[in-house]
Amino acid sequence: MLGQLQSNALESRFGWLRQLSGANYYISMRQLVESDRKIRAVSLLKFASVSLSDIDSAASEQAELAAAASSDCDVAADVIADAITFRVEPSTSDENIVYYVSGAIARSIVATTRCDSCKEALICQNQLPELHVDEVLDTRASQFLDSVNRGSLVKPTQFVFEFTLHCWRVFEELHTTDELLRQLLQLPNQRLLFCRIMDRMTYTNDYMHVLFGSNMCTAGHDLQNHIVRRLFNCVAKNLVKRITYDANQQSGPSTKKRRVAKLNSSTSC
Repeated sequence: MLGQLQSNALESRFGWLRQLSGANYYISMRQLVESDRKIRAVSLLKFASVSLSDIDSAASEQAELAAAASSDCDVAADVIADAITFRVEPSTSDENIVYYVSGAIARSIVATTRCDSCKEALICQNQLPELHVDEVLDTRASQFLDSVNRGSLVKPTQFVFEFTLHCWRVFEELHTTDELLRQLLQLPNQRLLFCRIMDRMTYTNDYMHVLFGSNMCTAGHDLQNHIVRRLFNCVAKNLVKRITYDANQQSGPSTKKRRVAKLNSSTSC
């Protein structure tokens, strides 16, 4: 009975897949998946009436927009970097939280890169060395981690902790200063802007020692960029929650007044 079925469409599709894989009869699963993606893309363009010239023009427009956005990001990073004064100093509780977060960041980077050199640079394998963030600070962040650790937490190296704390100080001053926060939120890619700001705020005479010899692993992974991006993802979530909460608090009383007025009107009727 199966011989009575029309199989031309199936044979045509498999023939198309084999031709996209170098006219090889025995294709692998990876070649099949990649070829199927190409077929879907071509079919979508065909039914959407989109030509290759339209794609080229759209790609060029996107490239121009990306270049303009990058230029605006550099200008904004220069302005914000000049306004940063490092007036925010971490408390003992802040250091505990930053130390905990820096360990999570180190673990995430190692899980992504799967690099032994990154693991050696980011995670303490043996006894935790003494941490010195600043001469005037009494750092007890490692004691907090030891007290909450049940065996699965990661202890970051001194480089990870100091650089994460440095990034935290910059972001704290950003979101507590209204003008700087406004400039941060104006651009579409805030994480890229924060990375550019950290480049300007770290490669200085006062803070160059934080990254000296540790920003790249032997395999070529940019540890500085990995840390900055992950820390921004963490603190940006808290910033969005705070902005949302403030907006709800501002709109809350008027909503309650409308509900009370509506209930009073229904009761009076």
